[in-house]
Amino acid sequence: MQIDIPIPCPSCGGKMYSVGYEATLKILKHRTWQICKECKFTRSVEEFKKSLCCA
Repeated sequence: MQIDIPIPCPSCGGKMYSVGYEATLKILKHRTWQICKECKFTRSVEEFKKSLCCA
């Protein structure tokens, strides 16, 4: 599933969207990434959250 998010890309300032998947096995973690539509910059949501809390 792809969801547009209102956060600009830190690399080029373009629009970003969020993509994620749900693990079918309970031992696997749900993962989500943020991807830029223009330059294809990617980062995990966990990485983004760490940068916000530790800035």
